[in-house]
Amino acid sequence: MLPTVQRFIAVRWSHDLPTSVNVTAEAATGVSRVLLLYVVFKLAMRDDPRLASLGRQDRWERVSAFIERRGGDFALQFAVLGLAFVAFDTLPGLAVEHLLAEDAREAATATLVSVKNPTVIAFTIIWMVGVARQMMLSAEPRRPAPAEVAS
Repeated sequence: MLPTVQRFIAVRWSHDLPTSVNVTAEAATGVSRVLLLYVVFKLAMRDDPRLASLGRQDRWERVSAFIERRGGDFALQFAVLGLAFVAFDTLPGLAVEHLLAEDAREAATATLVSVKNPTVIAFTIIWMVGVARQMMLSAEPRRPAPAEVAS
């Protein structure tokens, strides 16, 4: 919820706050997002024995193998995420800008970015970790070609 409060204050009153407060709040927001990514990733990996035993290198090899073999499926995830971004981020922002009176825009924008933080941004992090998890489960690591093994 830290990013939610920070975004609301930043949009609504950042021009009244000292720069040091704004910078510190932005840093705290960044750290909280990295922490969310870490926690979601750890939770996604720990309960599945097929993934819990994999090391970092094995995970990357599986992700690479998936992209190599099923690049279209990988790209499709970004296309769908892009559509979700337009629907849940771009369009609401345009609606606030074009449909509300100028004196109501600042409060509406502050509310909009506050709602997006625990929803759109967190959802995107969860989605991308889920995509990586499925990629690891769906792909076996790339096997070296016979010439690579011989050398």
